[in-house]
Amino acid sequence: MPILFTLMLVFMFIPIVATLAFMPYLTRETVSFGISVSEETFRSEPLRQMRKRYAWISLAVYIPLLFAGLYASMLSNAALQGALLSAVISLIVLISITLNLRFHFKMKKIKASLPATAKGKTVLAVDTSFHRQKLVVSNKWYWIHVGLTLISTAAALVYYDRIPAEIAMKFDMQGNVINSAAKSYATVLFPNIMQLLIIALFIFVNWSIQRSKQQLNAGNPERSLRQNMIFRRRWSLFTLLSALALLSLFSFIQLNMIHSLENSIVMLVSLLIPAFVVLFAVALSFTTGQGGSRVERSETGSPVQPANDDDYWKLGALYYNPDDPSFFVEKRVGIGWTLNFAHPLIWVVPIAIAIPVVLAIFLGG
Repeated sequence: MPILFTLMLVFMFIPIVATLAFMPYLTRETVSFGISVSEETFRSEPLRQMRKRYAWISLAVYIPLLFAGLYASMLSNAALQGALLSAVISLIVLISITLNLRFHFKMKKIKASLPATAKGKTVLAVDTSFHRQKLVVSNKWYWIHVGLTLISTAAALVYYDRIPAEIAMKFDMQGNVINSAAKSYATVLFPNIMQLLIIALFIFVNWSIQRSKQQLNAGNPERSLRQNMIFRRRWSLFTLLSALALLSLFSFIQLNMIHSLENSIVMLVSLLIPAFVVLFAVALSFTTGQGGSRVERSETGSPVQPANDDDYWKLGALYYNPDDPSFFVEKRVGIGWTLNFAHPLIWVVPIAIAIPVVLAIFLGG
C-alpha cells in the first residue's frame, strides 16, 4: 500500500508542481503576473526572460519538496507521515504565493517604466450576444448524476440490514481504519447527502461558467471569442465529468458499507478518482490556457493595450470592483474564475462552503 500511495502522489504532485511552475505561460497574453499588458509587450524579450526565471526558481524549490513528499509517503508512522505531507503542501502553497507576489510587484515596476506608446490608449471589446450562445454543456446532463445518487440511496436502504453495526469512516495512508461510527440512517445515508450537495455545487459552477463576465482581446476579438467559447465549453465538460467521478467515489464508499472490501481496493479507488480529477484539470490547463489563450495562438502579438483595470485587482489576484455587477470574473493568476469581492452577495459564498463542511463533520464523525 505505501508503494501504491507513493505512485498516486507522483501522478498528482508532479502535474500540480508543473502547473504552478509554468503558470505564467498559461495565463492570457494580455496579463503578466497580474498586470495588464498588450500581447506585443507580453511577448517581448524582457518578459520572456521574466517568465523563464519564474519557472526555474519554482522548479528549484518545488522539486526538493516533491522528493520530501515522496519520502514522507513511504514512512510507516502514520502520524509522522501526515505531518510531513501537510508541511510539504503548506510550504508549496506559501512559496507559490510569495513568488507570485514578488514577480507581481516587479512587473508593476516594469509597466510603469514602459514608454507611453506601450501604456497608452486602451481598448475594450464587447460582444453583446456572447451570453446568448451555447457556452456550456446543458445542466440536463446532471440528471445522470441524480440517477446515480437515487440508485445508491435505494441500495443503501434495501441492504441496510447487511451493513455492520460499526462503519469505517476514515482511513490512514496505509488503508487502516482510524475512525468508525455506529450504524444509523444518518451515517449510512451521509454519502448520499454529500452527493446531493456536490450536484448542487457543480450545477452552480456550470451556471457560473455560462454567466461569468466576458473578456475579449480587442486586438483580435473574433479569435478571442472563439478561444473563450472553447475555454468555457471544455471546463464545463470538466465540471460535469469531475462531478460524476466524485459521486462515484461516494457510491463506492456506500458499496463498501454493504459489502466490506479489501482495504487495498478501497484505498486504490479513493486515490484513483482524485488523481483523475487532478490530471484532467492539469491537462486542460496546458492544452487550453486561461481564456483559451493556448488555442489558435497567433504568430504575432497585437500591440493593442487591453482595458487597464489593474487598480481593481488587489495584489494582482483579488478582484474588487463595486461598480462592476459581475459576480464571477476570470482569474488573473491561475486557471478558471474568481469572485468580485465587492459584490453585495459575496457573503453567500462562505455560507455555501460551510454547509457541506459542517455536515461532513457532524454526520461523518
